[in-house]
Amino acid sequence: MKNKIDVTVLVTSFSQREITIETANYYSEICSEVVLVDEEQPHLPVTDISAMKNRGITYIPYISRGYDGAIYEKRQIAATHSNNKYVVHSNHDERYTYYGLVACVAELENDKNLTFCAGQTISVRRSESKIHFTQSWKNLIGYQNINKVEQRLYYHANKYAPLAHYAVWKKKSYINVTKEALKTHDFMPSTSMLNDAIFELAADLAGNSKAVPELYLIRNRINIPMAAFGAQEWTEKGDFVFIDFEKKLNVLLKDLNNVQITLIMDGLWNNFPFIRSDRFISKTVIIIKQKLRILIKKKLNTNIDNFLIDNKIKYDKLDVSNLLNSMSL
Repeated sequence: MKNKIDVTVLVTSFSQREITIETANYYSEICSEVVLVDEEQPHLPVTDISAMKNRGITYIPYISRGYDGAIYEKRQIAATHSNNKYVVHSNHDERYTYYGLVACVAELENDKNLTFCAGQTISVRRSESKIHFTQSWKNLIGYQNINKVEQRLYYHANKYAPLAHYAVWKKKSYINVTKEALKTHDFMPSTSMLNDAIFELAADLAGNSKAVPELYLIRNRINIPMAAFGAQEWTEKGDFVFIDFEKKLNVLLKDLNNVQITLIMDGLWNNFPFIRSDRFISKTVIIIKQKLRILIKKKLNTNIDNFLIDNKIKYDKLDVSNLLNSMSL
C-alpha cells in the first residue's frame, strides 16, 4: 500500500457536487487530509458530512453572498482548516497524481528556498467519441523561478503559466498570498480572466518556485462546463482588460520601488493574445487559421503512454491508471 502524502488538498466547488465528492474521495485515498468548501445548495446532510469525516474529509458549507472574490475567500477558509505543513488547491473536476504530489513535496523538503512547486499538466478530452490527451501550459517545461523578487515577476510574466494556482505550497505562505490577492480584488473589484494573474504575481512576492518534470495534474475537459450551471463566463476582451489589470498590479506592487510594471505588462500581453482587441490581430490571419483547421485534421493522441513519452513527461503507469479510473469520463 502507498503511504498517504502529508499534504492537505483544498477542494472548492460551485456546483457539480457529484464530481466534487468523487474528487474529494480520490484525494482521501492518497493524501492525509482533504478540506472541501462547498457552495452548492442545499448543503450536505449531517449523515453525509459524518461519512466524509470518517474518510479524512473536512466538509465546510459556504454561504454565497454574490461576492466576486468568493473563489479566493473559499481557498483561504479551506487553508486555515489545514493541519499539515503543505497545502494544494484543487478545482472540483481536476486531479493531481500521487507521483506528482510526492515529487513536489520532496522538492520543497529538499530545497528550503522554494515556497511552492508544481509539475507537468495534461488535459483529457473527448472528440468523436474518443478519449484523447493534450498538453496544458507548455511553459511549465523547465520552469524554474529562483531569483530576486523583481526578476521573479518578470520571469513569470514572460513564461506565464498558472503555476501558483495549482502548486503545492508552504501553508503559511499560501494563506498570506491568498489574502493579498483578495485584498487587491476588494480594493478594485471586477470580473476578468486576468484576475487569476494577480494571484500568480502575488505568489512571486512570496518566494521562489519551480515545476518538476513529473506528471502532476490531469484536467477533466469532458464534463459539462461550469458555465452551464450558472458560473461566471469570462468573455471580456480588449485593451480595457489590460488597463484594469495594470491598475490592480500597481496596487499589489505599491511597496516595491524597483519593479518596472511595463515589463510585466509586456509579458502578459504576449501570453494572452485571445484577450486582446481584434484590431491587434490580423483578421486575415484568423481567417486563414480557421480554414486550415478545416482542411487539416489533427491526429488525436489517444494513447496516454505514448503521449507522455513523446512529451518527455515522467509518470507512473499504475498511478495514472488509478487517477483516470477515478474520473467519470
